[in-house]
Amino acid sequence: MKLNINHTYTKLDWLVILCVFMFPVTFLTVRHGVHVSLFALLLIAAYQFWHVGVKNIQLDYPRDFFILFIFSGLLLSVLFSQIFRGAIHPAAFDGPSRILFAGVVFLLLKSLNIPYIKILGMAIPIALICIFTVIILSPLDPHWMGRYSMYFVDPNTLGSQTFILGLLSLLMIGWSEKKSTLLIALQVLGGLLGLYISIDSGSRGGWLTAPFILLLILLLRFGDISHAGQSQKQKMWLQTIAVCIAILLVFLMGFYFSEKLSTRIISGYFEILHWFSGVNLDTSAGTRLSMWKFSFQFANESLLFGYGEEKNMMQVLKDSPLNIAANETAINTMALTGPHSDILSKLLSAGLFGLGAYLSLLLVPFSIFWKQRNSQDFNVKQAARIGLFYITGIFIAGLSNEQLSLKYLCTFYGLMIAVLLAQVLHKPSAGRFN
Repeated sequence: MKLNINHTYTKLDWLVILCVFMFPVTFLTVRHGVHVSLFALLLIAAYQFWHVGVKNIQLDYPRDFFILFIFSGLLLSVLFSQIFRGAIHPAAFDGPSRILFAGVVFLLLKSLNIPYIKILGMAIPIALICIFTVIILSPLDPHWMGRYSMYFVDPNTLGSQTFILGLLSLLMIGWSEKKSTLLIALQVLGGLLGLYISIDSGSRGGWLTAPFILLLILLLRFGDISHAGQSQKQKMWLQTIAVCIAILLVFLMGFYFSEKLSTRIISGYFEILHWFSGVNLDTSAGTRLSMWKFSFQFANESLLFGYGEEKNMMQVLKDSPLNIAANETAINTMALTGPHSDILSKLLSAGLFGLGAYLSLLLVPFSIFWKQRNSQDFNVKQAARIGLFYITGIFIAGLSNEQLSLKYLCTFYGLMIAVLLAQVLHKPSAGRFN
């Protein structure tokens, strides 16, 4: 993999490149595979920190310490919640600790002169092709009634993640300074397969990210047009209008020709309508809405520190005045699957501290990417914009399906943000590990 013919990569660089390349590829194809890259990078970071000495590590104070604090926020919120409630549950630290480890990895990655965004530009479409291959070669799980899933990934999570990654793959098309036909073909294929997997998984929460990412794309495009020369503005406007029309036509064709897509969208509309009218509360969307309504009510009883893990939450709920027949379906569903929302998951488990830590984990990197969205450095600009699209997708999908709950989801998010931040914040003039 020749990334830069004018730069000589060390053995350390190549090992890091391998880990960065493999974490998207193994994310949804190999159980626990994404953790291998995280811990390999963590070991490399620990060795390098010990080898050069803490005093010689190139850190940007206080920015890097603040970013590391943001990466540790979820773990600290869980710790405060458990200390306050006097109930220590070690398993609750699994996911948050992975994000903290990714923060440590960030300190290593930003010191290395490696074009991480180019690696992701190859790794993400290859990952989607591998996911599609595994699904096709594996028998469908009858439990999910024909919806695509993996042996360790449910349809909602699979659909949300592949839809976001599929959009990222398509958005990277043609971004290379030297356009490679092979790379463009790879990104097109990976992107289309990602969308196809998402449609066959039936993840409506994942599809909801599309209009928000599209609005963000248009916002960035309007900014580009405003900074363009007068001779280029008309051309860019025509291109933008043509792309918007093309996207609309693709959606309409998909809705018309794909029964799975149209059925899921139409059924979702009527399920929500029937819930608000009170005609039928026991539908997929209706149960979720009931669960959200109940969860906000329940959260008020322990708003500051939450209830801890789901098992403890259910024990507290038994004695709650909200434990009534009208909430039975919502309670039973939440006991089995959680609240189906990142915001509610963090609010119920760790209270306002958990919610604040979760929002900071999204908003702080988002603000950094936003500031660098028009950088003169091509790799920085690309990484910043991909970071904006990725975080938007995770937040919107997380409103209806938890994206930062399980260990492998936390690991992937942590590594994605660490890698993109490392690309954006790397200073070529800064010292590097020797």
